[in-house]
Amino acid sequence: MRSKTGELERSDFDTFDPQYYPFLAKPIGSNAQPGTCVSKSALDLPTLVGGGQIETWIWSDAGSVGAIFRPEEKEKLTVPAGSFDALRVRIDLDLSKVFPHAPELFLMLVKPHFTIWITRAEPYYVLKMAGFGTPNSKLHKNTVTELASIGELTANDSKIPVDLAQADSAGEQQSLNTINSGSFTQGDRTGHVTFARASMPGGDLLVARVAFSNGLATESRTLIDHGASPATVYLDDRSFASSGAIVRKHLIFFRQASFPDDPQKDLPADLYGADMTLGALLPRLLPEGNDESSFHVMDFSGEVNELTIHRDGMMTVALGGDETRAIHAKLEPIVDIPILLRPLAYFFTPTFDAYFDADSSHRLLKFEGPLGPPGVPNATMVADEKVSGSEGQRVPIH
Repeated sequence: MRSKTGELERSDFDTFDPQYYPFLAKPIGSNAQPGTCVSKSALDLPTLVGGGQIETWIWSDAGSVGAIFRPEEKEKLTVPAGSFDALRVRIDLDLSKVFPHAPELFLMLVKPHFTIWITRAEPYYVLKMAGFGTPNSKLHKNTVTELASIGELTANDSKIPVDLAQADSAGEQQSLNTINSGSFTQGDRTGHVTFARASMPGGDLLVARVAFSNGLATESRTLIDHGASPATVYLDDRSFASSGAIVRKHLIFFRQASFPDDPQKDLPADLYGADMTLGALLPRLLPEGNDESSFHVMDFSGEVNELTIHRDGMMTVALGGDETRAIHAKLEPIVDIPILLRPLAYFFTPTFDAYFDADSSHRLLKFEGPLGPPGVPNATMVADEKVSGSEGQRVPIH
């Protein structure tokens, strides 16, 4: 997505293979579809038009969601593309895999649905969709989309390969200073994480790279300009196959032009990326004394959340064979929960534990909490007794 002046605002490049999504709740069924590219050819639409119910599972970084298609009424529907014999279809979403430990009552209360209208004859055009929206937007709680026209488009994609090569390339290789490193575990996944930084003309570049034991690697990059509002310039997440090839790359700039559907988007000054680079930022965000502080985070969906961080006493952390005194801190999201659902908040409000070196650097020594959608195992990062490579060593990272 580009702004009206041609600047790149957002870019998503994905390889649709679950093995390249290490933070997904497992397992991903063979009949599941990637959420950003649902194909109607994988749906048994003749059964639906004939009065039967069909189901599918959709997966993304946000977790696995079931979609149950239920035929409702036959209608004569007029949209800008013309008048059609249509079937109204209700789609209920199954969130049981997103909230695997939640009571059944909770899943019934939060079951969202939306409606589509499709033609009752092949090739089963989607004529209208209602109920999609932007949850946190004041302008677009729900939207309706209608089919405008049907026709063969003349391909004019001469510039597209050039644009994609620019948006989805690895980019310039910087030499970075390693500032922290440690082991990483999440369920049956293990790996090694490296945090690094470099001073750039536009601010402070922070990089977090996790090299998994199966050869997959993920890398998050964020550029921080402490004099700007918001403080984050952009967030760039990448995944690499064991061959070193990029298999996923998401980029978003933290500015209003990245959200054309929400011109009143609130981007607080203390806004950072909701990803692994927080491991390099948290020592700077730790409050002094017994004070509590807060900051905001945003992921690639554009969802902005506020987190509080407060000290919770001193503890010891085992690094290698030694016990190290550490500052224990709790991170908790500030979530606006409807009063009827507050007793169930435990099932969808994550909390995180962070342990910092007691010296002035406040190096992150240990971190525990859920990284990814609800239902994934807690992740644990434990720092190396000595940072991999001598302090300040300049190392190349993809």
